[in-house]
Amino acid sequence: MEENKVQILADFQSCTGIEDVGESIMYLEATNWNLLDAINSFMPEESQTLPSEREAELPMELVEGAAGVTADNPEKQSTSRNTKSPHSIPVAVDDVQLASRLLNFSVQYKENMVPLEVPDSETVAAIKSALHSELGVPPCRQELCGWRQNHINDYENRITDDTVLSSLQLPERTHLFLVAPDHMNLAPVDGMSLSNRLNTNYRLHVIDTTNNKDYTLHFPGSKTVLDVKLGLRDVTNIPVRYQHWVGWPDSLKDENTKLAALDLPDTVLELILSREEGAPKPKKQLLVELASSESDNDFEDAAECFGIDDDMFQASSSKRIQPLMPEDVSDEAAAVFNFDKEFENRYGICHPSFHGSLADALQTSCHQPAKERRPLAIYLHHDASVLTNVFCTQLLCSETVVSYLTLNFVTWAWDLTFESNKTFLLAILSQHLGMTAANTVKNLTLDSLPAFIIITKVRSTPEILTVIPGNVGLDDLMTRLVHAVEVFNSEIQSEIWEEGEREAREQVKREQDLAYEESLLADRAKEEARRQEFEEKMKLEEEKLMKEEELEQLRQHEEAIKVAVRKSLAEQLPPEPPSDTTQPVSHIRVRLPNGGIIGRSFTAETPLSLLLIYIASEGYPTEQYKVLASWPRIDLTTTDEKKTLEELKLYPKETLTLEER
Repeated sequence: MEENKVQILADFQSCTGIEDVGESIMYLEATNWNLLDAINSFMPEESQTLPSEREAELPMELVEGAAGVTADNPEKQSTSRNTKSPHSIPVAVDDVQLASRLLNFSVQYKENMVPLEVPDSETVAAIKSALHSELGVPPCRQELCGWRQNHINDYENRITDDTVLSSLQLPERTHLFLVAPDHMNLAPVDGMSLSNRLNTNYRLHVIDTTNNKDYTLHFPGSKTVLDVKLGLRDVTNIPVRYQHWVGWPDSLKDENTKLAALDLPDTVLELILSREEGAPKPKKQLLVELASSESDNDFEDAAECFGIDDDMFQASSSKRIQPLMPEDVSDEAAAVFNFDKEFENRYGICHPSFHGSLADALQTSCHQPAKERRPLAIYLHHDASVLTNVFCTQLLCSETVVSYLTLNFVTWAWDLTFESNKTFLLAILSQHLGMTAANTVKNLTLDSLPAFIIITKVRSTPEILTVIPGNVGLDDLMTRLVHAVEVFNSEIQSEIWEEGEREAREQVKREQDLAYEESLLADRAKEEARRQEFEEKMKLEEEKLMKEEELEQLRQHEEAIKVAVRKSLAEQLPPEPPSDTTQPVSHIRVRLPNGGIIGRSFTAETPLSLLLIYIASEGYPTEQYKVLASWPRIDLTTTDEKKTLEELKLYPKETLTLEER
């Protein structure tokens, strides 16, 4: 029977082009491994059934699987055609044609699943209007994803709000995703700097519409958007250049931007991924070669869930193993992060949590107050050791060991498979723990690996407490771990007591200092009152002086402006006619309000405007003074300034009078 399942699985992949083994097995299990029924359930109904058969519904298991519905969340299930949806859109009976039919939509928005029942005579705008009533997202900010691929990539048939649902030839049940990118608040997180966000872990919830899967991934803020896309490439088998994303902030312009620099509203981001138009489909093959560790993990999980024996795909098992650390690592934290990810892909999610760097692990375990310290357990791994697989699967990943390590130790790990990585580790150990720890690791032989090195700190510097080799059983490992904790606790008790005594003495000293400070408060209050009174007096005097200075500066400024204006006006005047000129000359005298007299000569053809400019250049602008002629007595400032002095009978000589307005 297992051989038949292998052949059926290969035929199903060849017919459908699905390269994900887990997804293929899901379809086959849903149809009890009936190849034809499984193909019909995957292919669109219009291309597989007769018109009379199109009323048949898809298997509910497939519909619920695509929408992420579980038995624990029955409220998220889509309503069937025979059950009236609470979000159905009414339509008048006269408007329904004979060819109309009801379409069932399941629209997923973040954590919400909205079921809708819509006649195919309606438009896409009717769906958005119903979603607005249910979710409060304005239709103009709604973007519906998950339509059939030919409608997404064909520009002429691209879906708009006015598109009639019947023209899309949709099946009776359709699962859509709602994204409202403009609806997100992209303001930076209050109180969190960029350096803090670089150390923050971001949770990315990615909906893969191409493979009909959901992924929850964790990336530190130091990772770039390109790192995320490369990671999803390994999971979804969609190359980066063919990935189409919805949900990234509008501010994203460069794939090399770090997640911390995107100013995300929180540490959770909802994204939708699909394969772009023109992307070549992966080659169909009898058995899928799982190149990436993520795909390996999906395959192993699928085989376990659906009861497939491991020997069904034994031929490709050697290709699934990836090193826990790449060769020639240079970034310690990134290497341990890769170790943790690949370790989980190999041995499952039940494993100890490994800290990012040795310095961080030492800070958490050894460089704390005595009552908060814990031993540091360094796990050393080597793929070439015959003990590795048994130790990891049966000991290190057992719930008992994981629970005890989590409660009593800080755990850190390193892979010694490559000699370059071992050299890098020895340098790290020499820097943080000294040459003794480095020589201990250097002298470990292959038959003693994997191993645990227990590091503790009592009074002075961290030092090695014990080394636990990999050739032990579960009981022996637990006994040694318990013994290490007991020895550590017994040695640390005296330091805990000394720290308590020291804290008590410091508390007494703090109370004495507090009493002394309180005794000074009264004197300081009196002194402060006298100081404030003196400062207030000085402040009033300073304000008075400042006001006087400001008035003087203002006066000087106004005077400077007047001088500049007078100078500018004087420059506009023509020179006085020489004494030997043959032209008629008019001699003008002006009697000032203070009794003084000014005057100069002009040619008789000089216009009145130049005479007024001359008077203004002497400090008597026409805005403030009237210029009065003797006979007849007229105000020259109200006369046409284009007239000449001769026309105004100010020739050959005249005395004018200035009068303030």
